[in-house]
Amino acid sequence: MLEAQAEWRRFAVQPPVERAEDLWQSIFLYAEARSEKELEKVAFLTEELGGDVAACHSENLKRIMLVFELGLLRPSSCVVDEGTSYDLIAQALANFHARKSFHVRLPRGELRSEGTLVMGVLNVTPDSFSDGGRYLKKEEAVKRAFQMAEEGADIIDVGGESTRPGSAETSQKEEKARVMPVLEDIIPSLDVPVSIDTRHHAVAEAAANLGVSMINDVSGLRDARMVRVAIERELPVVLMHMLGDPKTMQLSPDYQDVVGDILLFFQERIEVAKKGGLDERQIVLDPGIGFGKTVGHNLEILRRLPEYRCLGRPLLVGVSRKSFIRKSLGEEEASLLQGSLAMAAAAAMNGASILRAHDVQETKQVLRMIDSVQGV
Repeated sequence: MLEAQAEWRRFAVQPPVERAEDLWQSIFLYAEARSEKELEKVAFLTEELGGDVAACHSENLKRIMLVFELGLLRPSSCVVDEGTSYDLIAQALANFHARKSFHVRLPRGELRSEGTLVMGVLNVTPDSFSDGGRYLKKEEAVKRAFQMAEEGADIIDVGGESTRPGSAETSQKEEKARVMPVLEDIIPSLDVPVSIDTRHHAVAEAAANLGVSMINDVSGLRDARMVRVAIERELPVVLMHMLGDPKTMQLSPDYQDVVGDILLFFQERIEVAKKGGLDERQIVLDPGIGFGKTVGHNLEILRRLPEYRCLGRPLLVGVSRKSFIRKSLGEEEASLLQGSLAMAAAAAMNGASILRAHDVQETKQVLRMIDSVQGV
């Protein structure tokens, strides 16, 4: 498969000739080798387990890529008493095969599920791509928040800045003016946790003062002070991938391999967050469908979503009403609901722990059926 061969090319090596055509769907695991000896040991163990290994030997990097054919191994195949190298492989495989369980600590209590949760979208903006202007008035936004809770939303995500393709940055003063009155009304009155959709630490901090339970950061914690806010307020964070910024991200998105590039981005941002003191268990990952991706990129991410499981973190996916659905179908607005629900089902089947959705009731019904099929 082209995706598998693209991953080998990332490491500047040729795929094994006898298996190049068989790598139609694979598990890709990544690790940093501390020494040549450890690299050799991991390579030996991988081959013993029936996988392939490639190593990148640059001056500053010794990264190992392990490839196993999907279905070849189960976690029970790995004996974990052989030392660090074996443990690394066993844990990565266990993460890959794990159920889409979700568990994070909140400032008050916790959020836990074995199935797929629904995050209801509430944009308090005049220019968001789908519902811009619809909930700009506080009364309408508050009414919609309560409606989503009644429809079964597990989390309600409130945002005051549009990050649609081509949008300019909103001032933090304006962003606060949009979301704070809504948060003041809904947080004390709802049993459902509320998250703040922002890339600015000052907005997140102000929202934390009102009692939000989560930060949803589309910039992937590029604002270093966002980590401090999360730690001090004991908030979990959604770390999303975006290519560039909203104004430029869709001009000419290009990747060596979209899934592999995002995976390496996640690894780098998780390490930065951990060094800043954030508990890795408080991080949720979002590959950023539509944020600097073509239609082909978005579909490939959804198809290969299981590859992110090796990172061991829950996955949030936002496909609701996005333009790639209409472009894929070649139809007008009327097809967005059906297309969104189909993509939500695909994401859930491939391991998404949270689906971000505008149409909460319909999405909730679809996910209940998916969870039933998967025995959750």
